[in-house]
Amino acid sequence: MKSLDDMRTILVVQAVEQSDTGELILRDEDKREVGITAGAPLPKNLSKREEEAFLAERAELLRIRASTRHPNETRWFRRDPNHQRLTWLAIGLCFIAAVVGFLTNELGPEKRINILSFPLLGIVVWSFIVYVREIILFSRNRDELFRDSWLQGLIRFVQPKIKTPEPAKESDASGILSHAAMLFADRWRHLTTPATGARLKSLLHLVAFLLAASAIAGMYAKGLANEYRAIWESTFFTDGAALRPFLNAVLGPAAGMTGDSIPSAAELDAIHWKADGAENVVGENAKRWIHWYAITVGIFVLIPRLVLSFLWRWRGSRMLRKLPYWEVSPGYFENLLSISSGAALETCVVPYSIDMDENARRAARSCLETHLERPVEITWAPAIPFGEEDQTDVPGDGISVVPLFHFASTPERETHLALLQTLSGQGPDPVEKKSNRVEFLLLDTTAFDRKADSFADAEKRREGREAAWERLLEGSGIEPLFFSQDRPYRKPEPTD
Repeated sequence: MKSLDDMRTILVVQAVEQSDTGELILRDEDKREVGITAGAPLPKNLSKREEEAFLAERAELLRIRASTRHPNETRWFRRDPNHQRLTWLAIGLCFIAAVVGFLTNELGPEKRINILSFPLLGIVVWSFIVYVREIILFSRNRDELFRDSWLQGLIRFVQPKIKTPEPAKESDASGILSHAAMLFADRWRHLTTPATGARLKSLLHLVAFLLAASAIAGMYAKGLANEYRAIWESTFFTDGAALRPFLNAVLGPAAGMTGDSIPSAAELDAIHWKADGAENVVGENAKRWIHWYAITVGIFVLIPRLVLSFLWRWRGSRMLRKLPYWEVSPGYFENLLSISSGAALETCVVPYSIDMDENARRAARSCLETHLERPVEITWAPAIPFGEEDQTDVPGDGISVVPLFHFASTPERETHLALLQTLSGQGPDPVEKKSNRVEFLLLDTTAFDRKADSFADAEKRREGREAAWERLLEGSGIEPLFFSQDRPYRKPEPTD
């Protein structure tokens, strides 16, 4: 995929196409024209990169057309409110961390520093605990990355949940685009949640870095105008000999970097603050201890936090570049590519005395694709009124024509069979006796089933009506396909 904007545009156009069932925003001719401009018909065995390039170019061309026709209702096409929330959150947290860290009195109000209770030591210890947890978290896969994590609350703030969109009227362009906007926003939020969580992790590590760095800066700023003395006292360490190994482990690397070493046991005993003789202990100038703790924090806090911030930022960017946007609606993309490559069956559905709404079209398409076990590209012919069975015109030679009738209608030779014969007579090159273009007949059983459910002999009535349609079609070679808008179509089992 070329960029995040390409994926966003593809999903925007997908939401519009799936909401615009009446083709009020994007007409069928728009989709055909931009498909050809983008490269259709596509060659076989396209690579993933080539498929994505086609989808991106097609979506961009359709986006331009929709934006040109409805400029005010399509402003959301290019606006990402979540990005603005994350930006302001980052600015706010970084500013607070810098101010709080600088103003924190890490050296204490009494101008004495206990080198064992140095506040920065707690930052070091806490950071090590965080690093262990980060290693575990970073090894998780995308879907489990922030599941059941306290970070979910922050993610929800950055990506507020979108209310479920209400169905839009086919004649209301504003309502269709509003429905599409909510549909897209909900899908985009779900897809980008792991990446947003990774970016928040990056931000929090940066905040921790700024907090520690500004605390060190504030510590040095206070040390310029005050002299601080270093002492130590402890319940567990009783003398310098016992304390020195601990200090070597904690501050030894920093002392070595300055060309110095941890004081001897005797020097440590000299600054030991004891309750029974505290007035005789003045400690030593805390300069070197401040340097050592600052370097230690730099080694074990600042550098690791910057590295973790970079790693989470990199992982978040990587997840955004590899968004599994096909998972949103695999059938949409498979059908689109099949149509664009010529693999879909080109079909013209001819309703007879039926006004097709969104549900009826969706159910009819599902029935055909399930029965044929392949995608279909449907052209919806205008409904043929009663009495005009011999005056219909279906465009294009070689296109599979599928009439659509109400199952509840009583099958009649003068009307239904006459229409079937008219449509069959329009087949390609009848001199060569090629097979009829009408191979299937769609029968919408929705109204019949809903009414028959109240009768005790509903099943018997349905069997009788099915038999009547089969008698009408006997010898025609046309197979009836019975479908309902209330339940998924199931292909009949083959009979021996």
